[in-house]
Order: sequence, then C-alpha cells, then structure tokens
Amino acid sequence: MIWNIDYFCNLRCKSCNAWQGQIFFPEDQIDKHIDEMKKNGIKIVSVTGGEPTLNKSVESIIKKLKEKHFITHIASNGTNPFVLRKLYPYLDGATISLDSNIPEEHNEYRGLKIFDTVVKTIIESKKRLKIVTANALVTNFNYFKVKDMVEFANDELGVPLSMCFPDQGSYYFQDFQVTDDMIKQAFSYAYENYDKHVFGNTRSYYREAVDYVNRKTVSKCKAGQTVYYTDYKGKVHPCFTHIETVLNKKPVWDKFTEDCNDCFTQCFREPSMPTPFEDAKLVSKIWWFNHVKTRNTQYFKPVQTPPTVSS
Repeated sequence: MIWNIDYFCNLRCKSCNAWQGQIFFPEDQIDKHIDEMKKNGIKIVSVTGGEPTLNKSVESIIKKLKEKHFITHIASNGTNPFVLRKLYPYLDGATISLDSNIPEEHNEYRGLKIFDTVVKTIIESKKRLKIVTANALVTNFNYFKVKDMVEFANDELGVPLSMCFPDQGSYYFQDFQVTDDMIKQAFSYAYENYDKHVFGNTRSYYREAVDYVNRKTVSKCKAGQTVYYTDYKGKVHPCFTHIETVLNKKPVWDKFTEDCNDCFTQCFREPSMPTPFEDAKLVSKIWWFNHVKTRNTQYFKPVQTPPTVSS
C-alpha cells in the first residue's frame, strides 16, 4: 500500500504543488483503514505525502502499523530529522529524496537550502533502520549525472541510489519537462552499469523503464491487484492515474483487473513485476551495503583537533 497521509509539504519543488495544500488524512479513519488493510491482505505499507512527517498523527500511524505487524516504510524529503527519530523504532525502511549530488542544484530544485540536513538525515537513518536508500526523481538537470549521483550516494553516504521514473502526469506541475531521450539516458546508464554501483531498484525495473520509453512490451501493471494507493481523504485507488476508481466502498475491497500501460510510475510498476528472487536479493544487498560494507562511511567528518603541547 502506498498510503498518502497528507497533501502538504515544507518545500517548493519545481515538479510538485503539494506545498499549496494543507490536507491531512482524517484522524477518525486511521484505525479503520489500518484494520481494513490487514483484512484485505496488505503486508507492506509505504507512508508518503506530500511530506508525511508534517502530519501530527504520523508517529501514531507508524506505531499502529508496526503493532499490527506490517512491514513499514516511509518516503520523506529528509528535512525533519527530529520527527524521523521518533519513528525509527517502528520503521523497517526509508527512502529519502536526493535529486543531485551538488548542494546548490538540489537546493534550487527543492526551493530551500536543505542539502546538508538531508544528507545528515540519510546517514543517521541508515544507522537506525534495516533498509535505507537515497531516491532521485529523474529530471532535466540530473538525467545525465546518474554516475555522479550514485557514486556520491554509495561512496559518501553509504546508501544505494533509487531512481524514480518521471511520469509527466503524476509529477510535473510547472513548466519543467523531461523528454523521452532524457529518461532513456538515465535508466540506460543504470541498467548497463548495474553491477558497477549499488542501486536501490531491481535491474529488471531499469530495463523495463527503457523498454517503456522505447514503446516495447513490458510487464503488466498490477495496480489495484497487488499494490494499491490510499489518498489523503481515505479513498483506496488502484494507483495515481486511476483515481476515478474507488476500491474501498465496502470493507472487502474491489479488484481492479483492467490491463493498463498508461504510465510507468515506480510506486506501482516495480511491485508489479514478477521478480521475487531478484527482489529478495536486492533487499539483502541493500541491508548488507547499509550496515556492513559502509559501516564507517560518514559524509560530515569531525574536525581533527591538533594535540596540545604541555609546557
């Protein structure tokens, strides 16, 4: 389940208008929705927004999910480390947005000077959680810098780099467009150089992203069957695209069985792909990289104080 617990954000990203809203998931529906997810077979819940750490109920939500034995994940912009520290005991994983390895570039895109805070949050979170990745939305300023970004994430921060497919309908709000050639270049690099770096997605996902741009046949999307979307009003939909379809009109949700290839939104595409062994291998690799391979990685290194000389 991709659970959107608010439509509100503290940043001003060029590809999003969530900062214009101030809507939060109804508090009186939280328990009911968690119970329904359990009864409808949901096992993994990714809490998102807007920025989910701005919802005053986020700690209660994550705690209740863990008490009900869900696998818990949060997708965050990484700017609220104090809130995230309250959530770590109840979270299994986190994806934190990092759209450039260049501070000024990331800050300009995000609308505030938050790069240093974000990288500190990433380093801290990987010490507290099982699975952590930095996540980059492919944009028209970073599509040709995947090598630089993944090396920064791997070598400086000690986390894999995930890549989010820039579906125009789902993300782009202002005049900020990414062409098919840009998308193809970014995902082709990840696919062709998968074994040279540590990425946070499966290689099959990168291959199908390129195939989708090239108008080739890709796996059937199973949005509304094995992966769902709950909006900030409490309605369950197959995905971001099919919000006209509401599946939770009854306690036992309807299934969405239409074949659809209208988008390639990563939240629904990657969980739809029939690659269980590849998925398991990826999760193990991320855990190993977070906690064993890069145990001592630290972006902000302490200043060495020269020894004092006694007289």
